[in-house]
Amino acid sequence: MINRTESNFWLAVANWVGLLLTTGTGIVLWRFMPHSMHATFLGQARQVWLAAHVIAAVLGLAGVVLHVIGHWGWLKALRGRRLGTLPPKLRANRLVDRAMWVCFIAANVWGALAAALRLGEASQAMSVPERLHVAFGVAWAVLTIVHLGLHNKWITTTARRCVSTYLKRVKAPDQRPAVSAHPKG
Repeated sequence: MINRTESNFWLAVANWVGLLLTTGTGIVLWRFMPHSMHATFLGQARQVWLAAHVIAAVLGLAGVVLHVIGHWGWLKALRGRRLGTLPPKLRANRLVDRAMWVCFIAANVWGALAAALRLGEASQAMSVPERLHVAFGVAWAVLTIVHLGLHNKWITTTARRCVSTYLKRVKAPDQRPAVSAHPKG
């Protein structure tokens, strides 16, 4: 059975993978492929890269929503407190979290708007919504790295514990006593 800390850890790992996939496919689309719908990179058409980017982003969005829901109690507890009254590390964490949230929402909104405006269009120019999507996406990725840095002790200790627990579960055979196929009678 997975406890709350382990589920938070594995959700954070999934979110990190989602961030890497979204960022990686975004960089390919932004820097290595022109806006021509006939462009290819590493043998894959732009449409494939775009689909991978959107799928990774939607999965990442779901993961972030689950992450926020999982921390809702903590967020509610801090809601009424002034930033100036918080200890420095907690204050830094709150400021980074707020900036991350703004950049995350903006990147998603501008990305969706850019996609909607580009439907059926094969223009080579990068639109303002696309530029804003990239700018907020990059800012969000950088703030996520800062956020992880603020949580580095939790990440290291929890990673050791969760990975160790996982490996023990995988390596150890089921220790429960065998159940007889015949009912006691």
